[in-house]
Parts: sequence; C-alpha cells; structure tokens
Amino acid sequence: MSDIDGIRERRSTALFNDKVPEKEVIEKILYDSVKYSPNRCSIPYHHVKVFGPEFKEDKKKIVIQTNCDPKFTKTPDSQEKITQVKNLYETWIRMYKDNDYTKQDIKDECGVYDYNPQILAPYVLIYCDNEQSQADFDQTHINLNTSKTRERACQSSAIHAILTACIAAEHGVSSCFLSNISLETQFNKNAISDNVNLDKIVLILCLGYPDEQNKYNPKFRYPFDVNDVIEWQNV
Repeated sequence: MSDIDGIRERRSTALFNDKVPEKEVIEKILYDSVKYSPNRCSIPYHHVKVFGPEFKEDKKKIVIQTNCDPKFTKTPDSQEKITQVKNLYETWIRMYKDNDYTKQDIKDECGVYDYNPQILAPYVLIYCDNEQSQADFDQTHINLNTSKTRERACQSSAIHAILTACIAAEHGVSSCFLSNISLETQFNKNAISDNVNLDKIVLILCLGYPDEQNKYNPKFRYPFDVNDVIEWQNV
C-alpha cells in the first residue's frame, strides 16, 4: 500500500478483535510517525505513552471510565457509583456486540451516552500535554507561555496522531481516535490511570485489527460536502 492509499483507506474502527499486531510493526509505525511528523517551530509539545497488549486487563478496567454521562462525571466519586457504571457497561457491551440490537435499542436500555470499547485495542497511544517550557530548539526567541501549553499540545498531537493512523493503514493496521478518559475515580485501580495524569490527555489513538463480525465496523464516515468545509476566496 502506498502513502496515499494509507490516507484514503484509513477508517475508524468501532470494535477491535483480539489479534495483536506484531510489536515490530507498531515500532516501525511509531518510528516513521516521529520521523516525518511536522512540529510547530520544530518543538515537541506533547509526548505519547504507549500501552501494549500486556495491559489488556487494565484496559478492561478503564473502559468503564470512557462514559461521559454527566450523572457519572459530575457527581461525587464513590464505590457505589463505579459499580453502577460497571454494571451498565456490561449490559451496553453485550448489546453492542450483538448485531440483532439497533443503536436505538441500546440507547433505550442504557441511555444516550456510549462507552468507547476502542480503548480495548491491543495498542493504546495516549497523547499528553508535556507542558513544554524548553526554548532551546534553535527557537530561543519563542515565548512558551504556560497558559497555552494545552493548545499547542492539541495541535501537535492531532498532526502526529493522524499521520500515525495513516502510516498504520499502510501496514494494514486499523485505528480509532478518542478525545479523553471522561470519568476520574479512585475506585477503579488500573495501571493506565496510575501512570497517566488524565487531565493532561489531549488525544488517544487506538491501534489493532477490526472485529469483522461487528456491524459497526468500520465506523460511519459522514459524507461532508466539500463546499461546507472549503471556502475559496475571491479577489
């Protein structure tokens, strides 16, 4: 597959299967993504923490924290709440994996807020704001104002992540993006929460192979009208 094929063929995966891409392939993808990704003023504003297949059980735990329902995210932390979130997830994922259920069936049973099982992928790349303050990357004139670190990290992460996803597609590896881990809690211990400051996450990229039996794969791609996005300026 060529570079341009990787861009055109990349589709978001709703649910990954258990097949694990070879680590050497992922390492090649990551090496090329760093090598060829542009950076604003040649300064790295983010860093990426990679959680491979050895963290499978931790991903099974943290998946319940991907639900952004305010009744969970905006209420006091407690074991009772986390138990409720977990029980709801077990119902939700059972229905989500069963092609006989529609999305409306799932919403009627579990509410309008979904979970994001993409985080169960064999490789999860978490892009974090590194609060870059070092200005000696041949750009000593730049004022790295700390109030804008997240803005810069979002920009650099987005560029790096989409390039990584397209390179992954060249290698036959599927991907999906998440924005964050919505629910913070002290009652769902896992290695991901222990090693990542959830407030510093700006983007998550999941890599693996799609569950070909699931009807939600690949995820729906809305056919935007190019004229709604692109506006030519006239003299």
